[in-house]
Amino acid sequence: MPTNVTPEFDKQRQIYEDTENLEQRIVELEKLLGLAPNHKGAERMVGDYRKKLAKLKAELEKRREQERQRKASAGPEEGVIRKEGAGQICLVGVANSGKSALINAVTNAELTVADYPLSTPIPTPAMMKLEDINIQLVELPGLFEGSYDSAIGRQSLSVARNSDCIALIIDLSQDIDRQMNIIMGELDKARIRLNREKSAVRVERTGMGGLMIYGAHYYEGSKDEVVEYLKNRKLTNMIVRFQMPATLEHLRDALDSSVAYVRAMMVATKGDSAHSEARYKDLQEEYGDRFQIVPVSVESKDNLEKMKWAMYEHLDILRVYTKIPGKKREDKPIVLPEGSIVEDAAEKVHKELFVERFRAAVILREKAKIKRRQVGLNYPLQDGDVLQLMHR
Repeated sequence: MPTNVTPEFDKQRQIYEDTENLEQRIVELEKLLGLAPNHKGAERMVGDYRKKLAKLKAELEKRREQERQRKASAGPEEGVIRKEGAGQICLVGVANSGKSALINAVTNAELTVADYPLSTPIPTPAMMKLEDINIQLVELPGLFEGSYDSAIGRQSLSVARNSDCIALIIDLSQDIDRQMNIIMGELDKARIRLNREKSAVRVERTGMGGLMIYGAHYYEGSKDEVVEYLKNRKLTNMIVRFQMPATLEHLRDALDSSVAYVRAMMVATKGDSAHSEARYKDLQEEYGDRFQIVPVSVESKDNLEKMKWAMYEHLDILRVYTKIPGKKREDKPIVLPEGSIVEDAAEKVHKELFVERFRAAVILREKAKIKRRQVGLNYPLQDGDVLQLMHR
């Protein structure tokens, strides 16, 4: 007996069949069953899909139970760092590159500084004060070739994946190329991409329609190469949009949901060591177009303040100070993502009072040409703004 399915059902069936991830496959199959026709001719087909759904759920539960048992036998995880302060920055470098000494110099921490590897055996946090906010610094154990293949290496790099910014710590008393090869190699294994635009390539799976490639002029090769690559991966129904200059590596990353895109900067330590000037020059020539590089010396305290502000800028945040009319502004700022508007600040203060009953806001900017202006909820905020909120 014919099933007489709808085009929407056919489209969803193709999405389900193309999905490889187990959890997502369950989601797509549940969507498919929700679109299934409700008549006698479709009963057998629906029954088969329900059996498949039960089998997939049983497999997922089995995997989860195995994972629970594995975690239980391994004991509590060490080195898992909860984010605190205005942002989290991970310090990543090889052994003895000066990470502990740097953190000690800009925080109240007293980390062990030693000339042997893994003097910091697990990811270790400390809080750095910058004017009226705190920024969390996390020192990761020194990287080496094969770090990602070890349990502590994977654990450390998972902290870096989820951080707001990665600071690459390069020791100017050691060989620069060796350090960068190790660091970038291990980050690559962990699928961490630094200072790379996630939006360079957008992909969208579809249930039908074949392969549709847009913006191919941004791709370094030909459109035919893209089509061939996708077909070799058995991807036959997909929209690919190149939105800025991109390579095959960008396309691979767009197809891989496990890739993490993280802001990054570079701190060149031991700037007072022999040959440090020449090595810093080489570092600038090789990587200056990709990273902001701040040379520092803990011994002489050179550029530590500049480094702190560079870290702040890489967090892409802004500070807003609230003020009650007739009183001084609050000392402690509200910290918001860059690009936030008045409504975002109002929600942080009191959603019901200052958003739902919003009347107006006054922005005070000391250094602006117009120092005081009345604005609405959609007005963009700047770092250092003083905000007065008024409600009905």
